[in-house]
Amino acid sequence: MAPNLITNATNNVTGMYTLFQYVNEVAPNFFILVLFGLLVILFVIFRSRADSNSKAFAASSFFIMILSILFRTMGFIDNKWMYISITVMAGAVVWLHLDSSPS
Repeated sequence: MAPNLITNATNNVTGMYTLFQYVNEVAPNFFILVLFGLLVILFVIFRSRADSNSKAFAASSFFIMILSILFRTMGFIDNKWMYISITVMAGAVVWLHLDSSPS
């Protein structure tokens, strides 16, 4: 039996997508904070397995960039947050290149 979802929202919540739309209406910065929290968590996880901070940051920022593109496609975040995540990914690639280039 399916659990009862919120029914007193502005629209009838019938699934995960409409639940996320409701959350986005109630707390517009929720998905931005989710992206930032996941960036930190993924960096810590990858840092314990990678041999440098640049590799860990590049890997975590790649996943955040992909997730932010998905969130933007679904309309949960604005364009500027997606562009910021792409810029952070580009910075991570530059840092990774500088870190791995011979001195």
